[in-house]
Amino acid sequence: MRRNPCSNLLPFKIGLAVVVFFFVPCLFSQISLEGTVKNNAGEPVENAFVELIDNAVTSRSFSDYTDSEGKYSIQITETGMDSHTANPEAFRLSQNYPNPFNPSTVISYDLPYPSKIRLDIHNILGQKVRTLFDGFQPELSRHVVWNATDETGHGVPAGVYIYSLRAEGVRISRKMLLIDGGASAARISNPAEIQKLGKPLSIQYLLRITGTDIETYELPGILISENKSFNVTVFKTGTDLTVTDVDGNVYKTVKIGDQWWMAENLKVTHYRNGDEIPNVTDETAWTGLSTGAKCAYENNESNAEVYGYLYNWYSVKDSRNIAPAGWHVPTYEEWNILIDDYLGENFVAGGKMKEVGTTHWWSPNESATNECGFSGLPGGHRNVGRFYTLGAEAFFWSATEIGESWADHRSLSYENPYIGQGGQFRHDGLSVRLIKD
Repeated sequence: MRRNPCSNLLPFKIGLAVVVFFFVPCLFSQISLEGTVKNNAGEPVENAFVELIDNAVTSRSFSDYTDSEGKYSIQITETGMDSHTANPEAFRLSQNYPNPFNPSTVISYDLPYPSKIRLDIHNILGQKVRTLFDGFQPELSRHVVWNATDETGHGVPAGVYIYSLRAEGVRISRKMLLIDGGASAARISNPAEIQKLGKPLSIQYLLRITGTDIETYELPGILISENKSFNVTVFKTGTDLTVTDVDGNVYKTVKIGDQWWMAENLKVTHYRNGDEIPNVTDETAWTGLSTGAKCAYENNESNAEVYGYLYNWYSVKDSRNIAPAGWHVPTYEEWNILIDDYLGENFVAGGKMKEVGTTHWWSPNESATNECGFSGLPGGHRNVGRFYTLGAEAFFWSATEIGESWADHRSLSYENPYIGQGGQFRHDGLSVRLIKD
């Protein structure tokens, strides 16, 4: 008869009992990620499928659906995996994980609707070993841990076992293998990586959110080593939550607090009345301007398609208006409302405003979550006619003057979650984001 390995620790003196905390099978710990999913209109998204996928072992994933308030809660277990399926249409019983195992494993299953179910363990002779669950279950997805013990709490011998899910006339069974020996003595030397079946499981995950009428949201490399709260803004599809400029360019918009912002950098080439905004490429000519002008970064129009144009402040304040009707360049005060009132002040606001990943931002794009949906892009800037920091920094004008030669601006960096604020020479070229009147 195989004994529970954890019982071997009991005779040790108290001074040695701390060893228990280094043995994964003796402690089945879990942490959670929870938060709220809203769309760019500020509305909660119901029944969105929220997944966490292990960066090291992509077959290891955890998931949940959002409720009517857009809330989700995902439990992350060290020894297990979750195999929830988006919109399950039938009863499903997944292969246990890990398998083979010693002494604990996770059994995951999905229900198409709340049901009365029973989950049993039998040995290879058909004798019932333990009932893990028997009753009504409202959740559509769940995972249960079996620690290789029978109904009395005693350890069972190594060998093949059958686990079965019964629900409303349906019975699904699978096999699993409990092994004996030193598997229970696997020691964690690095808390950031847990060794399972020869594969290192990291604390880095891909967060993916999918659902009806929303664009897929993905955040790679999210670190989860303790309980964490994480709110997300996703974009609706097939809606009129956009704004169109005089050139016909269409921009996504997002509601943050009580403000509506463009979620893309401006790339208009004409003022509202149809007059062209001059495109100035020469360094000396750019530096000597005291009237409105624009340019693409390094005078490469393909950069303008991605990052928008860089505008001097004279174009921002031109009476012919750079913004479409109903929109304007934000003031110092409006930037402050966004940062201080809605995003937790400047030390963390930048991370919530930056587009995630390193497709456009330099690595590491520190703390970028785009939690508010602003989707900040690193368009760089033009100073003394020269171009700097594409991919590393974002600079945005405000409509507020500072003295005779300066104007207020805000900036984001790939290195930190901070949003900078200060004066900028009016002849410099910066990106523009607009706010709704």
